[in-house]
Amino acid sequence: MYIKEIVALWLKRMGIHTVFGIPGSYVLPIIDEISRKEIKFILSQHEYGAALMADGFAKASAAPACVITTTGIGATNALSGIVNSFTDSQPVIILTGQVPISTYGKGALQECVGIGRTFDLEALMSKVTKYSKLVESPEKLLETLREAEEHLWTGRKGPVHICIPIDVQFTEIEFDRFEPFPFHSLTESEVTHEEEFSLLTGLLRDAKKPLLLLGAGANNVHNEKIVESIADLGIPIVTTLRGKGILDESHLNSLGCTGLHGRSAANYFLYKEADLVIVVGASMSEFTTQGWDYIFDQVPLVQVDIDQEQIGKNYKVSLGIHANSNDFLEKLHSILQTGSWEETTASIRHSKQKFADADMEKSKTYISTVNGKLHPVQVIETLQKLMPIERTLWVTDPVSWTETHLISKGSATYIEGLNGAAIGYAPPAAIGAKCAKPNYFVVSIFGDGGFRQTAMEMATAISNDIPVLWLNLNNEKYESINNAQKSYYQGNIVGTSYKPIDYVDFGNSMLIDTIRVTSIDELEEAVQSYLVHERPLLLDIQIVGSVVSAPKFRQLSRYKSWKLITTQKSSEDLKQIVSYFMKNRY
Repeated sequence: MYIKEIVALWLKRMGIHTVFGIPGSYVLPIIDEISRKEIKFILSQHEYGAALMADGFAKASAAPACVITTTGIGATNALSGIVNSFTDSQPVIILTGQVPISTYGKGALQECVGIGRTFDLEALMSKVTKYSKLVESPEKLLETLREAEEHLWTGRKGPVHICIPIDVQFTEIEFDRFEPFPFHSLTESEVTHEEEFSLLTGLLRDAKKPLLLLGAGANNVHNEKIVESIADLGIPIVTTLRGKGILDESHLNSLGCTGLHGRSAANYFLYKEADLVIVVGASMSEFTTQGWDYIFDQVPLVQVDIDQEQIGKNYKVSLGIHANSNDFLEKLHSILQTGSWEETTASIRHSKQKFADADMEKSKTYISTVNGKLHPVQVIETLQKLMPIERTLWVTDPVSWTETHLISKGSATYIEGLNGAAIGYAPPAAIGAKCAKPNYFVVSIFGDGGFRQTAMEMATAISNDIPVLWLNLNNEKYESINNAQKSYYQGNIVGTSYKPIDYVDFGNSMLIDTIRVTSIDELEEAVQSYLVHERPLLLDIQIVGSVVSAPKFRQLSRYKSWKLITTQKSSEDLKQIVSYFMKNRY
């Protein structure tokens, strides 16, 4: 059987039914074969967009996704998107072509095997994938596919790269079938000793108000029921941004997200109530910990992760457990069932109530339309009321508004590209997410700065009839960096604002139904139209400028740690800033 056909069959074996990319001479054999195996090829506008689509697909489906590009610049165009999948631990397969082996070192078009003045694509990709391999001969293919499988299905997830020269693709080898697939039977974790659970039982026996913090490593469909069962016992659940949705955020014992962009009640419980914090599948990054705050050094900390290197990386732990999240949560539930958590439940209510009035008061400031401009929170909360929570998947860039004000229900219903901060992530990633979950409404929320980088990918959606609802929160600037320049660089605005684009004309030029929204009534009408007539739809929403949320205000701690100097303020201004900070410190 030809190598090209074996690769197509392998993708089917991996569960791939949709591939994203741009054809090139060196991958045409594989693209031809996958089309014959009923795998759909989605032609993107740029390889970066294709890689972000694959990332969105992987996050929405919790299954491998695939990008196919030619060699050389085609592959490096996709590199930034692959970096995003690497930092976010997503199982993305990137298949690239390569020049014929017989031409190595001769200067073939797009050659990149590290000979002469050519870069080494295999080595380059090895830095941002779990596995990168150039198939040096036809006999190496099956071994390479088996090794790629193992990296995809075991341990901490991440992308893999396979590079196949075009002459190898056209080679025949003996092939009957793939070997049995052993990896699903693995527990994906070291054997957890009973001694560790004995120590955990002791910590829980001494705790009155334990807090369970769940990250991306725990956010999968297999954990939904057990997490809900733990919450039902009276245990408060908070999540990182990438853990959002694993527990229905309207659950009585959900406190929402914690950290720089978290909910005040979640941060308050962490700082003032919790006497034990159990962290599952979270790397304790800057956003989650409010800039690596001291609080996690002040309370007993249990950290559980499938990646041994994450445990104790940023904080000393009272107990570290190297385990699969589902195995651990099942055991944790059985331990918690033996306890009584009435005091914990009372503290959850107290934490929520403490900020309820303030949140109600703040919400009044969000209701404003100034010269056709809306407040971003008003936009998001209106969306929240209109979209059916059971069938909506949110894909977003501006986490400072969406994390706090969007309510998610279900694993992989809130998707972003936070770790790599891939600007312009949401427009193309939403296309991939919709391909993964066609029965969900997919809403993509982003700022106009990021949109300018990936807006052309809307043409991909219209070409393939992929009905995404895009919301462009438009203030004609890179707002967060623009605000930093105002505060810390004496108002010297450089490279963070630009002349406006008429996005209605722009969208219509690509045959995308595009609506400029200037009021809440127009927003409601547009969204209702999308729900009735689901199709690719872009809403251009002018938002009020220089609005700073409480979560954004917390980021002052980041700038303080960098020792940036603020613009000179009057004593009255400083009093107001201190007062605002004290009210929003959680």
